[in-house]
Amino acid sequence: MIATRQTGLFPVGARRRSARSAGRRQERGGRRSRKARPAERSAAGLELARQGKSSGGPAPYGWQKDGRTVDLVAAEHIRAAQQLLLAGVRIGTIRTDWQRRGLGHPREGVTRLPHHLVERMLTNPRLCGYRTYRGEVLLADDGSPVIGEWEPINTVEEWEAVCAVVAERKQKYPGHSLARKYLLSGIARCGLCHSKIRGQVARRRSSNPGVARFSYQCSVVNGGCGKVGRVGEAVDEFVISLVLAEQRERAANATVEEVEPWANASELASVEKDIADLTQAAKVKEITVSTLLQLLPDLERQRDELKLERGRFSKARQQTASLGVDSLEDFLVLPIERQQALILHSLSAVLIHPAGRGRRKFDPRLIEPVWR
Repeated sequence: MIATRQTGLFPVGARRRSARSAGRRQERGGRRSRKARPAERSAAGLELARQGKSSGGPAPYGWQKDGRTVDLVAAEHIRAAQQLLLAGVRIGTIRTDWQRRGLGHPREGVTRLPHHLVERMLTNPRLCGYRTYRGEVLLADDGSPVIGEWEPINTVEEWEAVCAVVAERKQKYPGHSLARKYLLSGIARCGLCHSKIRGQVARRRSSNPGVARFSYQCSVVNGGCGKVGRVGEAVDEFVISLVLAEQRERAANATVEEVEPWANASELASVEKDIADLTQAAKVKEITVSTLLQLLPDLERQRDELKLERGRFSKARQQTASLGVDSLEDFLVLPIERQQALILHSLSAVLIHPAGRGRRKFDPRLIEPVWR
């Protein structure tokens, strides 16, 4: 047996190997130690972002593998989904449709499509070319957004309109589902107490097509009088026919109007210029950083409010352009949210007046549309 000479706790051979490893690390310039410095990595990532470069990783849905060139097929799916969103369709409905069709999976083999991922794909600032850093749009020294080195899918106006839709829904219905099962739920109102009427499954279900499957009932539980109810199918058919006729007439009489620009564009440009001028003044030490930080918050708040207003303006204009259906068949194949958006484009409410007790023939005179 060969004995090994030891010094202290470690064999001499082990100490020599350790010394050789340390020497190799020094020859490599300490790359291992540099990898362990998160501050340096963060600074390098920020510098890449300022240059508009991608952060690496798989290309997002909508772009080819190089991350720069638009995938025309995927981009068309994104634009179509955004138009549905503007027309009133929920992200959950779009997600279900994409899941069924196998769309929106940026990585091969991934089948699950979470709700937040679909929302992100439709509102990502990358869509209009903006570079983000840690979830926020990155701004250059002059206050303008940093533009990435990839092809955009949306214009800034289109992207802001979609973001405005999502933001407004979250503010109006925080934590609530916007799902609807019946066309006039939340639109129909009782002709006696004016409470909102909701659809409900008919008490006696039947496979016979002549028997009502659901009805609109004024409910005491929901604060109504409980005295008005009507067969749902007949009311829906009547209201749809009224709305389609009104919209066809409006389209026939419409004149081509010149699209007016957003009224506060010059005000936004002025605020952005003030921010850029102040930032530059602090950079060349014409004003102190303390002065800059006192003046910036109010200007940034004005800028953000104006941008949100611009997004709402774009949303309203694009929503108007996306409305309109030629026939009953086209209307019936639309998602329920889009159908309701079309109804609400013409009507603010539908009053259902009492018809008396017992089974009676449907009387359209007892259905009162409230036109916008």
